[in-house]
Amino acid sequence: MKKHWLPFLLAFVLPLILTYWWWGGFNQASFETAQRGPYHFAYMTQKGDYSKLPEKQQEVLGRLQQQGVVAGTPITLLLNDARTTPKRDWSAQVGYLVDAQARVSEPLALGDVPARQALVVKVKAQLLLAPGKAYAALIDYLDAHHMKFNPPTVELYQDGVLTVEMSL
Repeated sequence: MKKHWLPFLLAFVLPLILTYWWWGGFNQASFETAQRGPYHFAYMTQKGDYSKLPEKQQEVLGRLQQQGVVAGTPITLLLNDARTTPKRDWSAQVGYLVDAQARVSEPLALGDVPARQALVVKVKAQLLLAPGKAYAALIDYLDAHHMKFNPPTVELYQDGVLTVEMSL
């Protein structure tokens, strides 16, 4: 019986663990309070399920390229609390940082996030894992410090690090 466990572990379990490690699944979130922004960005609105955000991000990138606008860091503003808002009412602004002089046409819009004091959560992980890890850590932090979740949150993903900012 023991002879059958070693091949199983080596063939199935070990690769899963290594993949999870490679994707940053074991990485911990870090926290800081910092002055963040301002941000100027081009975006499209996503209504409903947040699982469609990556598709919308790609659509925005394509439209920016068609309009000759240079896309910077990906940015997403989650406008409501997914824990208390029905999924059909979830709303996000999905886009890219752009130059202050950039002009876009519909269906793109321009938005700004002013400079502000924020609680900043950072997680180094693949984009599929990072949001879940970051928001779970954020909620735990807020509960431990008797703080309230304050949407919108700003997400920036750059160099394999997801940064989530919540205004204080």
